[in-house]
Amino acid sequence: EHWLPALMVVASATAEETVRVHCTTTKGEIDIDVHPEWAPLGAAQYLELVKRGHYNNIGLCRVNGDIVQFGEDWADRRGPSVQLRHRNIQDDPKPPGQVSNNMMLKRGQMSYAGGGANTRSSSIFFTVKPNPYLGREPWEVPFAEVVPPGMAVVDSFYSGYGDFRIFKCANCNAPDISRYWLEGNSYLKREFPKLDYMVECHIVEEKNTSPDVTSTHTEQGMPTSPRKFENEVDDNGGIAHACFGIAGVLAASWIMSLIRTAR
Repeated sequence: EHWLPALMVVASATAEETVRVHCTTTKGEIDIDVHPEWAPLGAAQYLELVKRGHYNNIGLCRVNGDIVQFGEDWADRRGPSVQLRHRNIQDDPKPPGQVSNNMMLKRGQMSYAGGGANTRSSSIFFTVKPNPYLGREPWEVPFAEVVPPGMAVVDSFYSGYGDFRIFKCANCNAPDISRYWLEGNSYLKREFPKLDYMVECHIVEEKNTSPDVTSTHTEQGMPTSPRKFENEVDDNGGIAHACFGIAGVLAASWIMSLIRTAR
């Protein structure tokens, strides 16, 4: 019966809709729309980390003008997200909107940071200034977008420390990630007093009917919500609901027969 949970996960994933996440930062409030249809694995990982409190009290360690990166972990941090944030997930395929945009991420979109194929875990970033190189790596796939006017808050994050020191540039004075891993927030607060923080994030909308995201989807060049398509089919006679209902009954019957056989 070990296959049953996996089957249920696949079935539920097909019905996922846009999910609204609200974040409080040291510079103001940000709403984020998470789009599972863009990057199912990345969206699911992010939402589970939000539920487990991983992005609470997290320093915005890399603010270099192109991106705002955060979500890195430290060794002795405890909490319900500890196993999940150390787990790498597979890369999602590039969604159509990214492909049609020459693989570039658009302003306001969120993606994972990584160090190679299939290395996404908990480190993510806001896209501030798109460029031809940002989005080409296999892990750089958009899974969410900042809801207007949230980018005004993102733009206000302190950027004086710039990029990571390993890049050895004129404005590469951001925290050393290896020291952050060893010392955690105490290192950031002691040596980077002007750094901004993600104070708290939580899910505020997770319901069957998606919010109206047509304008933002159009702006990002992404497909519109699957729920909108379902409603259009329903207006023509309820064919979609009838088909899905029959399929659901047959699937449930099949699953129960397998369970009885396994016993």
